[in-house]
Amino acid sequence: MSETVKPNDISNEMICSIAETAAEGIQGIDKLFMRLSDQILDVIYPSAVSNGVKVIKQEDGYHINLHVITKSGINIPDIAKKTQIKVKEAVEVMTGKQVAAVNVHVIGSGKY
Repeated sequence: MSETVKPNDISNEMICSIAETAAEGIQGIDKLFMRLSDQILDVIYPSAVSNGVKVIKQEDGYHINLHVITKSGINIPDIAKKTQIKVKEAVEVMTGKQVAAVNVHVIGSGKY
Protein backbone atom coordinates (compact mmCIF):
# COMPACT_ATOMS: atom_id res chain seq x y z
CA MET A 1 0.00 0.00 0.00
CA SER A 2 1.52 3.33 -1.00
CA GLU A 3 1.25 6.51 1.03
CA THR A 4 -0.31 9.59 -0.46
CA VAL A 5 2.23 12.39 -0.46
CA LYS A 6 0.95 15.93 -0.15
CA PRO A 7 2.71 18.61 -2.21
CA ASN A 8 4.30 20.25 0.86
CA ASP A 9 5.28 17.01 2.60
CA ILE A 10 8.95 16.56 3.31
CA SER A 11 10.07 13.14 4.43
CA ASN A 12 11.89 12.64 7.71
CA GLU A 13 14.65 11.00 5.67
CA MET A 14 15.16 14.29 3.82
CA ILE A 15 15.31 16.14 7.15
CA CYS A 16 17.98 13.62 8.23
CA SER A 17 19.99 14.36 5.11
CA ILE A 18 19.82 18.14 5.60
CA ALA A 19 20.76 17.85 9.29
CA GLU A 20 23.63 15.47 8.53
CA THR A 21 25.08 17.79 5.87
CA ALA A 22 24.79 20.82 8.16
CA ALA A 23 26.42 19.04 11.11
CA GLU A 24 29.29 17.68 9.02
CA GLY A 25 30.06 21.26 7.98
CA ILE A 26 30.89 22.27 11.56
CA GLN A 27 34.61 22.59 12.26
CA GLY A 28 35.31 20.25 15.15
CA ILE A 29 32.80 17.53 14.25
CA ASP A 30 34.76 14.46 13.16
CA LYS A 31 31.81 12.27 12.16
CA LEU A 32 28.25 11.30 12.97
CA PHE A 33 27.71 7.89 14.46
CA MET A 34 24.72 5.80 15.56
CA ARG A 35 25.19 3.07 18.12
CA LEU A 36 23.77 -0.37 17.37
CA SER A 37 21.49 -0.16 20.43
CA ASP A 38 19.93 3.04 19.05
CA GLN A 39 19.34 1.37 15.69
CA ILE A 40 17.60 -1.56 17.39
CA LEU A 41 15.41 0.79 19.45
CA ASP A 42 14.47 2.59 16.27
CA VAL A 43 12.99 -0.63 14.88
CA ILE A 44 10.71 -0.80 17.93
CA TYR A 45 9.90 2.94 18.05
CA PRO A 46 9.96 4.10 14.42
CA SER A 47 11.45 7.39 13.35
CA ALA A 48 13.82 8.38 10.61
CA VAL A 49 17.43 7.44 11.32
CA SER A 50 20.38 8.09 9.08
CA ASN A 51 24.06 7.90 9.95
CA GLY A 52 23.87 9.35 13.45
CA VAL A 53 20.84 11.57 12.88
CA LYS A 54 17.42 10.72 14.25
CA VAL A 55 14.36 12.81 13.38
CA ILE A 56 10.98 12.64 15.07
CA LYS A 57 8.11 14.80 13.80
CA GLN A 58 5.89 16.02 16.63
CA GLU A 59 3.13 18.60 16.95
CA ASP A 60 5.52 21.37 17.98
CA GLY A 61 7.96 20.69 15.14
CA TYR A 62 10.85 18.40 14.32
CA HIS A 63 12.98 16.95 17.11
CA ILE A 64 16.45 16.17 15.79
CA ASN A 65 19.00 14.07 17.67
CA LEU A 66 22.58 14.03 16.45
CA HIS A 67 25.14 11.51 17.69
CA VAL A 68 28.60 12.90 17.01
CA ILE A 69 32.24 12.22 17.54
CA THR A 70 34.27 15.40 17.89
CA LYS A 71 37.88 16.05 16.97
CA SER A 72 40.42 16.03 19.80
CA GLY A 73 41.19 19.20 21.70
CA ILE A 74 38.08 21.21 20.92
CA ASN A 75 35.62 22.99 23.18
CA ILE A 76 32.74 20.49 23.23
CA PRO A 77 29.99 22.82 24.60
CA ASP A 78 30.92 25.44 21.98
CA ILE A 79 30.83 22.92 19.12
CA ALA A 80 27.52 21.46 20.36
CA LYS A 81 25.92 24.94 20.46
CA LYS A 82 27.20 25.82 16.98
CA THR A 83 25.88 22.51 15.68
CA GLN A 84 22.44 23.12 17.20
CA ILE A 85 22.21 26.56 15.60
CA LYS A 86 23.44 25.49 12.17
CA VAL A 87 21.25 22.38 11.95
CA LYS A 88 18.14 24.28 13.11
CA GLU A 89 18.75 27.08 10.57
CA ALA A 90 19.51 24.68 7.70
CA VAL A 91 16.39 22.58 8.23
CA GLU A 92 14.08 25.56 8.73
CA VAL A 93 15.42 27.48 5.72
CA MET A 94 15.44 24.51 3.35
CA THR A 95 12.06 23.07 4.38
CA GLY A 96 10.07 25.98 5.78
CA LYS A 97 9.19 23.68 8.69
CA GLN A 98 9.73 24.44 12.38
CA VAL A 99 12.46 22.70 14.37
CA ALA A 100 11.49 22.41 18.03
CA ALA A 101 14.74 20.87 19.30
CA VAL A 102 18.20 19.88 18.19
CA ASN A 103 19.95 17.61 20.69
CA VAL A 104 23.65 16.97 20.21
CA HIS A 105 24.91 13.79 21.88
CA VAL A 106 28.72 13.71 21.97
CA ILE A 107 29.57 10.02 22.17
CA GLY A 108 33.32 10.38 21.80
CA SER A 109 36.22 12.61 21.01
CA GLY A 110 39.26 11.89 18.88
CA LYS A 111 39.88 8.87 16.69
CA TYR A 112 37.27 6.12 16.80
